[in-house]
Amino acid sequence: MIIAIIQARIGSTRLPAKIMKDLAGKSVLAHVVNRVSLAKKIDKVLVATTTEPADDAIETFCHENNIPVFRGASQDVLKRYADAARLVSVGENIQYIVRITADCPLIDPVVIDKIIQTAIDGRFDYVSNTIKPTYPDGLDVEVFTYQALIEADKNGWLPSEREHVTPYIKNGKGFRKYNVVNDTNLSSLRWTLDQDEDLHFISEVYNSLYQPGNIFYMEDVLDLLDKKPWLAAVNSSIARDEGYKKTLQEDIKQQMRFNMPTNGITLWNKAKAIIPGGNQLLSKRSEQFLPNRWPSYYRKAKGIQIWDLDGNQIIDMALMGVGACSLGYADDDVNAAVISAVENGSMSTLNSPEEVDLAETLVRLHPWSEMVRFARTGGEAAAIAVRIARAKTGKDRVAFCGYHGWNDWYLAANLADDSSLDGHLLPGLSPKGVPRGLKGTALPFRYNHAEELEALFRQYPQEIGTVIMEPIRNRKPEKGFLTQIRKLCNENDAILIFDEITSGWRMNVGGIHLRYKIDPDMALFGKAMGNGHPISAIIGKRHVMDLAQETFISSTYWTERVGFAAANATISKMQKINLPEHLISMGRYISREWSNLIQQNELPFLIEDGMPPLIHMGFNHPDTLSIQTYITQEMLKLGYLARESVYVSYPHTKTVVDKYIEALQPVFRSIRDELKSRTLTSKLEVPLAQSGFKRLT
Repeated sequence: MIIAIIQARIGSTRLPAKIMKDLAGKSVLAHVVNRVSLAKKIDKVLVATTTEPADDAIETFCHENNIPVFRGASQDVLKRYADAARLVSVGENIQYIVRITADCPLIDPVVIDKIIQTAIDGRFDYVSNTIKPTYPDGLDVEVFTYQALIEADKNGWLPSEREHVTPYIKNGKGFRKYNVVNDTNLSSLRWTLDQDEDLHFISEVYNSLYQPGNIFYMEDVLDLLDKKPWLAAVNSSIARDEGYKKTLQEDIKQQMRFNMPTNGITLWNKAKAIIPGGNQLLSKRSEQFLPNRWPSYYRKAKGIQIWDLDGNQIIDMALMGVGACSLGYADDDVNAAVISAVENGSMSTLNSPEEVDLAETLVRLHPWSEMVRFARTGGEAAAIAVRIARAKTGKDRVAFCGYHGWNDWYLAANLADDSSLDGHLLPGLSPKGVPRGLKGTALPFRYNHAEELEALFRQYPQEIGTVIMEPIRNRKPEKGFLTQIRKLCNENDAILIFDEITSGWRMNVGGIHLRYKIDPDMALFGKAMGNGHPISAIIGKRHVMDLAQETFISSTYWTERVGFAAANATISKMQKINLPEHLISMGRYISREWSNLIQQNELPFLIEDGMPPLIHMGFNHPDTLSIQTYITQEMLKLGYLARESVYVSYPHTKTVVDKYIEALQPVFRSIRDELKSRTLTSKLEVPLAQSGFKRLT
């Protein structure tokens, strides 16, 4: 199916209500619809206008003349086109869309058919006579696929792309395009309607050529101009594509205003087509932050500064490598250890002595532990720990609290109930691909609800052999909670695993459980332990860890040297500078400054500071995603990566934080005003940020 969408609105600034002007007894819009309908290859003609009250007249005209009409966004014409096409696509297979503007009453159906046929024959994504104009201005025709339009609506963000519909497609690298050229270059002729001079010219043409029931074509108008050469001069002083060129200037201003990363956005869109999910970590997807505008990629990172692909320098007041870089990006001391490891060979047939050094350090820091195994990621560490615990107890069922990665044992919780992981950091994780036989083996309980774990032990007597939990995240443990968990595990012969992938190394050098004086049977570490280099560890009591030799757990790259060298250097520097003291101090400072802004603006926000080095702001408001997206949007304009949480890092000094808070002040004031008037969503320049796991399309 091929449809033509004619964009029309009353609100023209240079020539008000131009499309309703009279031409030989009919409106301009009526003539445009009629001429487009005469194209033989078009199956359906649709008028797309706005929801502005002034455009009620267009809807009335269409209804009176049995013309399909769609009403949508006023300024965002691309969205209007896409929404109109989506509506038609329900039950219909749209092959191509023809874009026509309602201010072209001399549009030629023969030219339209020629461009459509070119698109069909060449299987092009986009064909027009406008890439390099050779037809008169006013005979512009663009033909593009439905898929190209939807992609443009999803990813286009510049003013020119939103207002003029096709620049994202026309200028994009991923589309097959073709320009139809006329035998004679007639691009200097102006046959469109935008000003009084244009109306004078077109009226003369219609008065000379139009007869009801007959159609005249481009050649007829050219013959008329040969007879009346003065007619072509009536509007010849008006520049072609003046409106589009003006919008291009807005593009430049927009990019300067936002300091926007166009290369990063382009590369991210490419990545999504060839890498499932776009990258390897859900928490780094651009859609999680600022769809269509997040910088996505970096050239360099140092301290808390990031340089994106366009050379923009941005301050990270957000995730700091998703919590991996508590010493800051590219710390000199850690870099020196890593460079030495690389120069001396990061891999060989023999083992690296740094592995033993790191194991001894971890056991020394955690006196209750006696043995250590290593991996490279947190998810691997959790999988290894659960395997060892199951091997030790001979029991399959695992009780858990918190987030523990992507492994089958964890996602099995959602085989029985797809909401089982709700409240455990990432709701909605899909268990597709997880064997159905694991149903009922992963059992959740809520943080600070020891009674729920007790109930699970009663429900599954002698079947739960492993309890794995984060000892702390956004909330502090209530008095006696961790003690009761330890007691229940002892009473039920279950292995207690503390997952400290996130909590470790921030509040003290080692696991935060040391501060609460509760010893687990195993503990997991990663993230901050390597300051950006891949390393994770499973520490535990000998009688538990020995079981690792009775079940096969082995991998080549768990022996590479860089991770061990990075962790040894990172832990040494943490101790030397007393890193946790700084992280706690700055986290509490951010918390106080956030609280002051919240109180000053009477905002429904809550500070969750279970761990001050990982400070988090909650939004007690139904428009949570809009608030989160707006903060990220506005702070990026000011040169900050920012959202509702901050992983505090060593380079986050008071001076840095003060400047960040100063930048945040007008953003919070704006949120206050927009929430009162219920207009915050209208201030978003991008789609809402995604929450949790969602498939990228």
